Amino acid sequence: MAKEIKLGFVGLGYIGTIHATACFAMPLIFKNLPFKIKFGSVCKNDINGIPYFFEGGVKTVDELLEDKNLNAVDICTPNFLHKQQAIEVMKRNLNVYLEKPIGLNGEEALELANMANDKNIINQAALMYRFMPAINQARDMIKNGEIGDVLNFKALMLHSGYLDPKRPMSWKMRFDTSGGGSIIDLGIHLIDAVRFMLGEVDEVRANSKTYFKERPVSKTVGDYEEVDVDDWTEVRITMKNGAWGTVETSRISAEIEEETQFLIYGTKGSIKISTKEPRYAHLYVKNENQYTIGAYKNKSIFSKYLETIYPDPKYSLGFMVDMHLASPMNFFLNIVEGKIVHKETPTFDEAYKSQLVIDKIIESAKDDGSLIKL
Repeated sequence: MAKEIKLGFVGLGYIGTIHATACFAMPLIFKNLPFKIKFGSVCKNDINGIPYFFEGGVKTVDELLEDKNLNAVDICTPNFLHKQQAIEVMKRNLNVYLEKPIGLNGEEALELANMANDKNIINQAALMYRFMPAINQARDMIKNGEIGDVLNFKALMLHSGYLDPKRPMSWKMRFDTSGGGSIIDLGIHLIDAVRFMLGEVDEVRANSKTYFKERPVSKTVGDYEEVDVDDWTEVRITMKNGAWGTVETSRISAEIEEETQFLIYGTKGSIKISTKEPRYAHLYVKNENQYTIGAYKNKSIFSKYLETIYPDPKYSLGFMVDMHLASPMNFFLNIVEGKIVHKETPTFDEAYKSQLVIDKIIESAKDDGSLIKL
C-alpha cells in the first residue's frame, strides 16, 4: 500500500508553482508509485486564488504546522526566510524540502544541516541539476576515465532577466535578504554541479560587477535605491584534484535562448553539457577522433536510478520542470524508506558545502579578486 505523504507548501510564487506542477504530475507520469502525495495547505501572503487541489491557504507558518497530519513541508520563499522557516518545520520533526540556497550564507546552512542530522529528518535542497541526466552521464564518463585526467573546465549560466534598468527593486537585489546576486541565485547550481562531477574545491579567485547600480523602488514610485549585489560574477577555481576552471554567472546577458553550459577538458578528450540537450552529454575522444552523443553503457547505480525517476521524453514538461520533478521524487522515496538512500542526494550537508564555496567567492570579489582557500 502506497504511503500517504501530506505535503504543505510555504510560498507559491514562480518556483513554488514549478514544485507544485512537478508534484501534481508525478502520479500521471509514473504508475504504481510507493507514495501518494496529498496536498495540504499553502502558506502565503495572498491566499486568494489558490488551486483547488490544495486544502486551502494560511498566512503564517505556525498556522500551516497546526495540521497534525503533515508529513513534509516544501519551502519556496525568499532566501532570508529559509533558515527560520526550516527550523520551525524541523522543530515539529517534519521532513523538509527547501529551495536553494538553504540560507543566506554558509553559517545559516550549517545550522540547518546540523539540526536535520541531529533530529534524523529527511531533508533535501532543490539543487536539481544533480538530477539532470546529462550531468550524471558526464559524471560517469569522468569516473570511468573516458577523457583521462580532467585538466580544465568552464561552467556558464547567463540569464537576461535583470537587463531592464527599470526593473524594480526586490529582495533578490538586496544583499541582506538574498545573500548575493547572480552568484548565489544562479551560481549555487553551477558550484554544486561542479562539485558533483569533479570533486571538492580547493581555492577561488573572483570578480563581480554591478552594472545597474540603482533600481527604481517600485513601478509607480520615482525614487531609486542602491543595488548592493552582483549582476555578473566570474570565478577562477582550482579543484583539490588539480583541475582548474571558471564559473560565470550573469543576470544581464541577452541571448535568444537562455542556456546553461558545462565544458570539461581532459587529457584524452572533452565533454560538453547543455540544457538544450539535457538528456545526453557530448563526448569527444581525441585518439579516436570520435564525437559521441547518446546512451552510455557504464552507468553508476545513481544514474540507473535516475532513469526511473526522470520523465520519459514523451512526457517531458521541459528540462526545468523535469529536473524539479525528479528531485522531489527522490525526496519522497527517501521518506518512504525512512533514510537518505543515495549519497548523491543534495542534502543540507551537501548544500552547506556548496554554499561555503559561494561565501568564499563573495569574500574574494569584495577583496578585489584575492585568492581564497577553502
